[in-house]
Amino acid sequence: MSGAPNEASEVGDALETLVHQFSDPWSFLRELIQNAIDAGSPEIDLRIDHEPPDDPNGDDPGLMIVEVVDAGAGMDRQIIDTRLTRLFSSAKDGDYTKIGRFGIGFVSVFAIEPDLVCVDTGRTGEYWRVLFRKDRSFQRIALEHPTEGTTIRIYKHATPAEVERARARAREILEYWCKHARVEVRCDDELISRPFELDARCVVRHEEEGTLLLLGYVDQREALRGYYHGGLTLHEERDDRLPHVAFKIDSRYIEHTLTRDDVIRDDNFVKAMNIVGRLARTRLVEELVATLERLTAAATDEPGEARELELLRARLLNVIDDHGEPPELVFERPIVPALRAEGGPELLSLARVRKRIERCWTASLASPVTAALLARGDTVLLCPDDSVLTELLARVCGRAPKPVTSLCTAIPATTVERERWQPLRDATLALLERQDARVADIALAHLAYPRSPVADHVAITQRVLGELTAIEDIGQLSSGWFGAKRLVVLNADHPTVSHLLEVARVEPEIAAYLLLKLFYLRGGADVGFGPERDNKLASHAVEARWQRSMT
Repeated sequence: MSGAPNEASEVGDALETLVHQFSDPWSFLRELIQNAIDAGSPEIDLRIDHEPPDDPNGDDPGLMIVEVVDAGAGMDRQIIDTRLTRLFSSAKDGDYTKIGRFGIGFVSVFAIEPDLVCVDTGRTGEYWRVLFRKDRSFQRIALEHPTEGTTIRIYKHATPAEVERARARAREILEYWCKHARVEVRCDDELISRPFELDARCVVRHEEEGTLLLLGYVDQREALRGYYHGGLTLHEERDDRLPHVAFKIDSRYIEHTLTRDDVIRDDNFVKAMNIVGRLARTRLVEELVATLERLTAAATDEPGEARELELLRARLLNVIDDHGEPPELVFERPIVPALRAEGGPELLSLARVRKRIERCWTASLASPVTAALLARGDTVLLCPDDSVLTELLARVCGRAPKPVTSLCTAIPATTVERERWQPLRDATLALLERQDARVADIALAHLAYPRSPVADHVAITQRVLGELTAIEDIGQLSSGWFGAKRLVVLNADHPTVSHLLEVARVEPEIAAYLLLKLFYLRGGADVGFGPERDNKLASHAVEARWQRSMT
């Protein structure tokens, strides 16, 4: 008998530990929901109300009432005595090592320090009310009227403001722990539980005995790792052990720690993570490629579609970076859009692009340059220069395709247009010859085609009018006997050139001087242009003008 007081003290300490086993006192709601689900309830309702005091001018702030109602199997007297109230009994009543799951979860209601807890329940024709007082003492009362399932009411003195804060916190708790509950969970008549889904791209669903797994790609490198049991949250975390791969796994083999702040990382957990890793390397990559193929084939000019494709390509780039050589299907499926010489775009595989990379170009739309490239047998891929696809191709092929904007062409002007510019042409050619420039001729052409890199140039030089010219060559203009002659192409679409065409009708030499000065200043020739050259050019223009006036 001498050990009884110590035993009672130890039991009291154990009870306090269970009452405060969670870091958040309101986590007791999760335990009550778990108990209701275990009792087979198809729905669970939580309500939090405030009952104002009888005397609004007194010290009484009113009463908060937290009510949890389920339609489960309920409890009879045996369950009440052996599971619900066992933890509250004295040491003389029996063995504390045999505690029912309901009792352990239920004691956490005292974490919010209620004034009274009332449990109404019934089973097999028995209907009971159990009252738990603030000091944890309890009283069992037989009810005269039937009651369905179990209703738990928690009473605590609180102000309206405190009740509102409690209501908000209770909702947060349910949103986290019960969002995927397999039964209907409501908070103040609003449904909390929702289907087990994953907010991600290319979601893969995998099921095997006792385990359901969803995984997909997200933009964040540190992705969600969610663990659940029977639809209730065990633990959620974020890390980059599987970069950009989020998953949710509901498994009967995964259990939470006693404090509910993590999952137990045992052999079953390792087995589950192995399944996640295997699917991330296989089925998820397959779904990514299949989605890329489907969206690329159906792509339009909508900005949203283009952004989605870029995000998926970024995920494929992550796969290559993080997992080394990807599955063969990544190279074999047609996921790269390309232009056709005739008709709409076609899709190419990465393997095909890799074989032709030396003759591959990138463009965001069709143009005279892309038409010329296709005509000579090159491949033009449909993607902007700064697209993730360009980076992906560089990683896979060892080098990036060349951008179409590194080339330009010229579209010859019409006969009528050429007749208008003859005075400017003659004056400009004469000035260039006085500069000892190796000029084959001067032509008028259109440079403002779609995505033209020379649309804002007043002139460029080409070897032959209308050829494909590298941008670094558009300023070539040599002098001396050994320099190759170039064709100077005036931009018929440039507003300044159009204006100078009109000026040349009256003052062709002045118009030619201004045109060549702009050409040199714009970097249109690979010669320096300073005051000395400007003075020389102006002098030649004035001299030519004087000679014309004397004839």
